[in-house]
Amino acid sequence: MVSQYYHSIKGAAIVLGFFLLSFIALPYAQLNHLLLMPGDIGDARLNNYFLENIYLFIQGSSHSLIHLNFFYPFPYVLGFSDNLFGSSPAYLIPRFLTGEPDTAFQIWFLFGYFVNYIAAYYALRRLDFSVIASIVGALIFTFALPVTAHSGHAQLHYRFGVPLSITTFIMFLDNKDWRHFAAAMAWLVWQFYCSIYIGFFVFLLLCAMSAVYVYQDSKINAGTLKSILTRFIGQFYKLARRERIMLILVFAVLAVLMGVLFYPYLQVSSLYHAKRRWGEISSMLPRVQSYFLIANSWLWTSQSGFFSGIPMQHEHQMFIGAVPMLLAISGFVIGRRQSAGLAFPLISGSLVLVVLMTLYVGGFSLWYVLSKLPLASAIRAMSRIILVFLFPVAFLSAVTIDKLSMQVTLAWKILLFAVVSALLFEFSVSHLSSSPKAEWRDRVAASMHRIPATLPDGAILFHAQQSGLFYADELDAMWAALLKGVPTLNGYSGIYPKHYSVEYEDNCVEVPVRILSYLKFSGQQGNEEAYLKLIKRVVPIGFSGCNPDWLVHPLARTAAEREYTAEEFQKLSYEYIGHVKVFGKEYVDLKIINNGNTVISADSKIDKTVNLAWRFIDAEGKPLSDWNNRKNLPFDIPANGNLKIRMPIDTKPAGQAVKLQVSIVQESVFWGHDIGVKPLVIDLVSD
Repeated sequence: MVSQYYHSIKGAAIVLGFFLLSFIALPYAQLNHLLLMPGDIGDARLNNYFLENIYLFIQGSSHSLIHLNFFYPFPYVLGFSDNLFGSSPAYLIPRFLTGEPDTAFQIWFLFGYFVNYIAAYYALRRLDFSVIASIVGALIFTFALPVTAHSGHAQLHYRFGVPLSITTFIMFLDNKDWRHFAAAMAWLVWQFYCSIYIGFFVFLLLCAMSAVYVYQDSKINAGTLKSILTRFIGQFYKLARRERIMLILVFAVLAVLMGVLFYPYLQVSSLYHAKRRWGEISSMLPRVQSYFLIANSWLWTSQSGFFSGIPMQHEHQMFIGAVPMLLAISGFVIGRRQSAGLAFPLISGSLVLVVLMTLYVGGFSLWYVLSKLPLASAIRAMSRIILVFLFPVAFLSAVTIDKLSMQVTLAWKILLFAVVSALLFEFSVSHLSSSPKAEWRDRVAASMHRIPATLPDGAILFHAQQSGLFYADELDAMWAALLKGVPTLNGYSGIYPKHYSVEYEDNCVEVPVRILSYLKFSGQQGNEEAYLKLIKRVVPIGFSGCNPDWLVHPLARTAAEREYTAEEFQKLSYEYIGHVKVFGKEYVDLKIINNGNTVISADSKIDKTVNLAWRFIDAEGKPLSDWNNRKNLPFDIPANGNLKIRMPIDTKPAGQAVKLQVSIVQESVFWGHDIGVKPLVIDLVSD
């Protein structure tokens, strides 16, 4: 008994020892003993915001978990991003103990490594691997190069449901015990609550695993899908009635939990018509090159033209490392020769199947068809699936390590030691995305300082962008409003409400733009009372050019139901106001004058909007570009009135452009300069 207890303690010490060695050498050291924050001052702070809102909601300081206080008053804005509900307990406890949101976020992030490691180790042991093989597999799953490469995407960090769901699902298929299926689904649901992306990828792998199982069974036992289902259903009815009822209740609870989780996302899809275009999805589908690309490791960083054709390269960091790749390939070869269990064909087969399903080659991918499915259509960054593939890689690597550990000669033991050492070395030379903790605090403090000491009842804050990093400025404002307990028009997320300008600097016209955008969204377009009620609550901070008339008369933003005629366009002209620089970016302020009796609407119900367009001219009077640049109208051009617009021109050809030509276009109908509306010409040199 004492001997068994001793061996248990020794085994646990070895398992935790390998973790602590890797943990201290990798993420803890890379965060410089908690002086650095995981991720940048953009997405990482957004994830911290979501976790902090959960804490404040439990405290009673936040009014909702779903209708958050940014992009106010738009509803369901949580559905614009991930939610982190499933991993929030790891934040709430240190948040309560430390009293600091950023410190709690660091602890939350670091604790994720531990739960991922323990889950992977436990799963591999359940799949009958040795202690050393399970340790190596768990290290790969927890610390491999893609994990560090995606450290800026903190919403992907908690992945403990991946090995646990896959392993219990394999056990269900192997022994047809429905309790294992319930466990697999429970881990899957929890993983969805931690990260919808990772949850979806696990679900995809489980579906592929089921397909491989059906194929293998039909090949070995000459079974059909119907006969397979009959066997599983038969096993369910062999259970005691009480146990069947309990399982049905468990499945019902899990279904309700999934419904609750996806409700705000379904609302966003319905209310905001949020869809991912194929061009956006295809740019982040894995290429063959993606599986060899990693930018955060000085050992493997390459500027090779082999990777030059990959768009959005920061999302294609999928190289697992040379050591894990060799271990996994060896494990695949070994497993095909000697494996008699079910786990190997299911895991290796599903890995190959999903890789082929998601691979983008020569402009073609099978994923084009699958992306039309309801859940799949919302997933754009498919290259992040590598974080789930790491468990099959860990499994195959464990196959190799088990083979090595069975050899009793000293040479094999040395080889095993060398492999583990090389693995840890390869992981240690990668770079974790990070930013100074002091900067996080200073930015929020500065934003808080800009808020007036006294605010009117029902105040809605709106901060101008200050630094040129629009996402950082928006998050500063969001955090300040969250800590102040008031709503804000500011916002940053994966989706934006329609007509919002992402970068508006200190242009105060964005205030009425956002108010009118919400009124149109809520079916109150043209409701002057609703407009005035909202805009009078707004407290603009740091803006220039705010017009007091906006507080009395709303600007109009209507949608045309027809094409405009050439005669109506010919009543338009331009007036140049000035050329300004804000945060190093160039803008032109101008006025569009309408001398006609027809309102020129900012929107179009027939997709033929009116926009400004511009091009650059060189010293010889030759155009340096087409009329490709566009600026939409923020408001209608009133009849017998004018509209002031700030137009960005920071994309001009360096050192060549001396003049700027501005025209107006009714998309898919005609250009203003083709029907007699003389373009505005601005001298960029003398201005």
